[in-house]
Amino acid sequence: MHAVVPNGILVQGLVLGALNGMLAVGLVLIYRTNRIINFAQGELGAFAATLAEELVQRFGVPFYVAVLIGLLAAVAASALVEFAIIRRFAKAPRLILTVVTIGLTQIFGAIELIIPYLINRHAKLKVGFATPLSFHFTYGHFRFRGDHVVVMIVTPIVIGGLVWFLSGTGYGLAARAAAEDNDRARLLGVKVKRVSLLVWAIAGFLSALTAILSAPITGFQFGALSGFTLLAMALGAAVIGRFESLPITFGAALLIGMAQQALFFGTGHSGPDLGMVFGAILVALLLQRRRLARIETGSSSWQAIQEVRPVPRELRGVPEVRLARYGGLGLVCVATLVLPYLLTPSKTSLATDIMIYALVGISLVMLTGWAGNLSFGQWALAGMGGLLGGHLASLANPPDFFLVLLVAGLAGAGAALLIGIPALRIQGLFLGVTTLAFAVATASWVFTFHVFTLSGPIVRPRIFGMFDVSGERSFFLLTFVFVVLALLGARNLRNSRAGRVLVAMRDNERGAQALGVPRVRTKLAAFASSGFVAAVAGALYAYHQQQLRPDRFPADLSIFLFSMVVIGGLGSTTGAILGAVVIRGIQYFLPYEFSLLGTGFGVLLLLLFFPGGLGQLFYMGRDAYLRWVAERRGLLVPSLVADRRAAAVDMDLRAAAVSATGEESLAPEEIETHELAGSGRR
Repeated sequence: MHAVVPNGILVQGLVLGALNGMLAVGLVLIYRTNRIINFAQGELGAFAATLAEELVQRFGVPFYVAVLIGLLAAVAASALVEFAIIRRFAKAPRLILTVVTIGLTQIFGAIELIIPYLINRHAKLKVGFATPLSFHFTYGHFRFRGDHVVVMIVTPIVIGGLVWFLSGTGYGLAARAAAEDNDRARLLGVKVKRVSLLVWAIAGFLSALTAILSAPITGFQFGALSGFTLLAMALGAAVIGRFESLPITFGAALLIGMAQQALFFGTGHSGPDLGMVFGAILVALLLQRRRLARIETGSSSWQAIQEVRPVPRELRGVPEVRLARYGGLGLVCVATLVLPYLLTPSKTSLATDIMIYALVGISLVMLTGWAGNLSFGQWALAGMGGLLGGHLASLANPPDFFLVLLVAGLAGAGAALLIGIPALRIQGLFLGVTTLAFAVATASWVFTFHVFTLSGPIVRPRIFGMFDVSGERSFFLLTFVFVVLALLGARNLRNSRAGRVLVAMRDNERGAQALGVPRVRTKLAAFASSGFVAAVAGALYAYHQQQLRPDRFPADLSIFLFSMVVIGGLGSTTGAILGAVVIRGIQYFLPYEFSLLGTGFGVLLLLLFFPGGLGQLFYMGRDAYLRWVAERRGLLVPSLVADRRAAAVDMDLRAAAVSATGEESLAPEEIETHELAGSGRR
């Protein structure tokens, strides 16, 4: 541990902090305009750096010309995103719009990887991103280059120009007015959509400038410029700035950059600095909880989660329904049991991966879909159980298999409780920021502790001294048993009083408390049970892989898992399994960059047309079959008839709107007004 930090290290921290500050300012601008946390902020500009690098290295385009093209591409892409996507979700809950930005993150990340793939897939990449600035000097035992000087000159000019624009121009004043009160600004004649388009273009420019200026300093690596580690740093600064003040946000980014470099110099390795950022985010959110609670009111509604309705009582005893219900389950079970005998060992291993992903997805449905607690750190909880369980299983005399799973599950439940304690005061989107910071800190720091280090290879056990699960087929069947147990446990939980309490707390926390629901115990129980399931899945993953490293649990996989469950359907465990099968299957059959593109577009399309995900499509098919059975049997099922009438009314209202106004659709509140007016006439 070094006692004195050289001045050069602190100046390096200022340089990196200034870069993070521009990224954080973009986050604040979009939050003030749209009331969302834009997780695609880094990726909006990272592909611009990739494009500029390819133009310079592949085609010999002059550096400054390539930079200009990259900046223009980022501005155009950001404006296109606002015009074509963000406006389509204008009436959606803020949570859903935030999830849309996660889909955008994957799309831009795929573009970032596809650009060099399409331009010249066989060329060998050069190291670094060459710039015309070759001079250098030494200060405080640290060597600085012209690239550092450019950052020190450009960032104050950009931030100063932005402050002048917001305070001294008409569009800047309009942007500030829209940030204060969107509806009032619209009534005063402010072109809110135009302002939003401008803000997104500025945010894209800031992101691209950050990525391009970072490349010569931190090194050019595809996907690393906009990784979630960098995003966590920017989020930390934005949280300290209350997602409101640009000067405080930029100043906080400078301080975080200096503290990060000082910790790195003092400890000799990265990791503690990310733990520091997680602590800063947590403390800042807790200190600002009252103001953030006012902002979050109505902004993180869970109305888009499609609740799974049980089979109507009138049809449960009908032979066709019983045959379809139990026959379908039996067919799925038989097909799953036969599957490993039809597949090669490598494909059977892939099927086991899908089962483990499904287990983590079930835990996420319990925590987010039912309890309403947004979590972007579920894979970190799986890593907690996987690395701890792997450490125990790799000992010379390993404990019993089920004891390892129990210890791993309890560790995951304990870690989830630590996240759940802040959730008692932090809700909605800001809880998602906290869990993302937790995922980044654990992957880069906590998982490097000795207790998470494997002592050697993991040997798959003999269950009860009888069943050898060392082969891929037998281990797949074992994992399938755990998935079935998790499904049964989750179903019983959802149908029990505890499950109804979870949903009540999710939909109306104050109303549930007024009826005597214990808020603290309910929230912590949701976190603990979800963490237990995720950590058991992680322990099974350790046995499956037989070798495990901390880098197998990065933060971006937690985001991927959240997207997987959104695609499958946050409201049902069936959706979690469907999402795991589809998304993991896409990854297997397509190259990584194209599977990432498919996942991102899948999130956008499903949220736009089927907010309940693949699970909603599944249950729509089930309800269509039930409706056919009811008509065939001549049974009156009020719930199914009400669904059809509601759909017919909605279609009539939309047709009337098109004929009367020429618009394609009505906002939800307009539909409700027409329905009330119609009921009054009747």
